[in-house]
Amino acid sequence: MIPEEFAASRLPESRILIVDDDVALLGALATALEVAGYAVRTLNDSCRAMEEISICRPHLIVLDVMMPSVDGWHVLHEIRSTKSTASIPVIMLTAADSDSAKCHGYELGADDYLTKPFSVRELRCRIKAVLRRVTQSEPGVEPSVIQVLSGSNGFEILTSDEVYFVEGIRNYSYIHTTDSRYLSRLTLGALDRRQMDGFRRVHRSFIVNLLHVKGYERGGRSALSLRLDDARETEIPVSRSMLSVVQKDLGIR
Repeated sequence: MIPEEFAASRLPESRILIVDDDVALLGALATALEVAGYAVRTLNDSCRAMEEISICRPHLIVLDVMMPSVDGWHVLHEIRSTKSTASIPVIMLTAADSDSAKCHGYELGADDYLTKPFSVRELRCRIKAVLRRVTQSEPGVEPSVIQVLSGSNGFEILTSDEVYFVEGIRNYSYIHTTDSRYLSRLTLGALDRRQMDGFRRVHRSFIVNLLHVKGYERGGRSALSLRLDDARETEIPVSRSMLSVVQKDLGIR
């Protein structure tokens, strides 16, 4: 339990740029994504899209197709044709629900496609999925494999990106996914020695997948707890001995 006097803080935010000529929609989407923890910039003039991208250097772009003057297809083509922006993930928004329109977007290099009208919840889920996929597809980063017990006799294989945190209890450990937990054949120490990419031992009883950390709670100069993006928004304490390392890993000052 986190003491009430702890001040809630956010981790460094992913920057999202939304380009759409509908000003009311821009405002609504910006509010919804900012509440979810993203740093959002909006633009209702597609002619200035490349200029704005060079200024804010977003981690992801949400781009409408049907816009006056310059449509989203043209902007997407410019993004993919420019070396400095070619790798930025793009989610396209459009009212056109035809297969040909979707294929055209994917051929131009769109990472995902959302048809209007859509729910804000779906957009948030797609943004999160695309950002995670891009992070995990970086050169040299391959998900590790973990064998866990399932039922009385069987076992399952989980990839490391499915694991949110590992809880050590004496000579065994529990592997926690977004809403379930599995008993592992390995101890916490054995899992820690595997040095899985993105994982950090933060406490004598916990290893955390840093990709699933959505925020933190601070209390004084040496107290810190990490808040995860699993179904329970689990809070994991950070031991004093690991504090500086964890802060450095997550960009917390």
